[in-house]
Amino acid sequence: MKKISQRTLIPMGMSLLLLLATQFAPAQAVEIKLQRQGEYTFITGGLSDEETAFLDAQSPKFPIQLTFRSGGQTQGVKDVTVRVRNVRGEVDVETVARGPYLYINPPASGRFTIEAELGEEKLTMTRDLVGRRYLHLLFEFGRAKKE
Repeated sequence: MKKISQRTLIPMGMSLLLLLATQFAPAQAVEIKLQRQGEYTFITGGLSDEETAFLDAQSPKFPIQLTFRSGGQTQGVKDVTVRVRNVRGEVDVETVARGPYLYINPPASGRFTIEAELGEEKLTMTRDLVGRRYLHLLFEFGRAKKE
């Protein structure tokens, strides 16, 4: 049986510890700042896997969940101008989405008209949020009919 010297064993042990430390180190925590306009709170992002995971974890707090796609993909979609209008047509929230996801917590249930603009394209949806339900709305850009 071959004998292992201390000179060989110590560097091997250090390498093993370094490997284990990198494998079990906590992932870099991503925190997306909560934004507020009037009585509405919202978060936006999702450009990285870490941001998407953070948003997924926060999603139960936000009954209105918007997803933006362009060309069939969410990857890289950002800078979508969003307006949330109340039943009277007044703008309660106006923001620019920093990624393909925007989650909104309104002060109460009701009818909301959501406008989303990406470049020259503007999409609008009007939906009712009732009780403890969620609105999951997908805005699909780049699907204009070609004649």
